[in-house]
Amino acid sequence: MLALIRIESTEAMSGEHTAHHLRHLLRWIGIHLSYPQLDLLNHVMRKCGHMVGYGLLCFCWLLLLRGAYWLQHDYLRSVKSSSIHLRRIWWRPEWAGLAVFFTFLVAAADELHQMSMPSRTGEWSDVALDTSAAIVSAALVWAKAAWLCRNEP
Repeated sequence: MLALIRIESTEAMSGEHTAHHLRHLLRWIGIHLSYPQLDLLNHVMRKCGHMVGYGLLCFCWLLLLRGAYWLQHDYLRSVKSSSIHLRRIWWRPEWAGLAVFFTFLVAAADELHQMSMPSRTGEWSDVALDTSAAIVSAALVWAKAAWLCRNEP
C-alpha cells in the first residue's frame, strides 16, 4: 500500500492527468460530459480514491500490528486457556490508535511531498480526509470483531 500511495503521489497521477484519462474513458464508452461535470466527477473520484487507499492502508497497519503482537506472545496458549477475550485477538484500541497514527503520518508526508511538485497541490484537507478514512477503517474492523465475538460469554 505504501508503494501504491508513492506511485499515486507522482506527477503522472495529478488531477490534470486523471481528468484527461477519465475524459477519454468516458468518450470510449459513449458518455460525453461538459468540462464542469468532468471536473466534478474527477474530483469525486480522486477523493474516493483517498478514502479507499488510506482506509486500506490503515487496515494493513492493523494486520501488521496484530501479527507482530502474536509473534511475541503465545497465541495458541492464550486462546486455549481462555486467558483473554476472543475479541482482543482481533482488535485492540492500542493497535487501532497506532494504525490511525501511522496512516496520518503517511498522509502528511504524502501531502508534503506533493507540495514540492509544480503539477500537484498538497492540501491539509486531504490529510484530514485520509485520517478520517483510517478511523472508519479501524471502526469497521472493531465492528467485525464485535460481530464475530457476539456470542462470547
